[in-house]
Amino acid sequence: MLVVAILAYSAEILPILFYLIFLKRNRGEGLWVIFLYCVLSLLTEGLFAVTKQPAVYYTFIIVQFLLFSYFFYSSLSRKRFKYIPVIGALAFCIVAFFNLANKRFDSTSAALSSVLVITYCILLLYELISQPDSVFVYNNKKFWVVIAFFLYFSATLFLYLFFTALTDEQRHSYWAINNFFEILKNILFSISFIMKKHHSRTDNMEYADN
Repeated sequence: MLVVAILAYSAEILPILFYLIFLKRNRGEGLWVIFLYCVLSLLTEGLFAVTKQPAVYYTFIIVQFLLFSYFFYSSLSRKRFKYIPVIGALAFCIVAFFNLANKRFDSTSAALSSVLVITYCILLLYELISQPDSVFVYNNKKFWVVIAFFLYFSATLFLYLFFTALTDEQRHSYWAINNFFEILKNILFSISFIMKKHHSRTDNMEYADN
């Protein structure tokens, strides 16, 4: 278990490095939000390990979700879809601040965050697939970010939901699920950051004409 935990923490460095190495490929894609999330996640893990202060973790949960909401808001193109991350962010902040005084793991906010992010992923994935050049949707950088979020939050939803009901031994055992999908999530982020910029068919036709 300790080895997996160390690997999960170490894996958080990968997307940060690849984003910086391939910085030109990631400009103008809105992926700086994901990069910032990765940096804050790494710093929070280290800070929490040193201070053991729940406030560090709670603050990160709120900032993390606001970053997610902004990323999906800026990535979604349909106006009726754009309202959903805004409403989700407001609802989440109300619940999170209400539970801020709770000194235990805030499973309610964590579970709500998972449900909302999964919803965002479905909406953005629908838009990506419905685009005219969706035959090669896997060439889109944001596709891999969406898949990373979808897999991670789908796998850990029930873990967060029932976390407070588990014994310490059960939490220690089941947390390996979180660590495994944390590693997978960061690998998929890295793939997104390494990939070249995606050009639509319209862009390719313009290049061909020139």
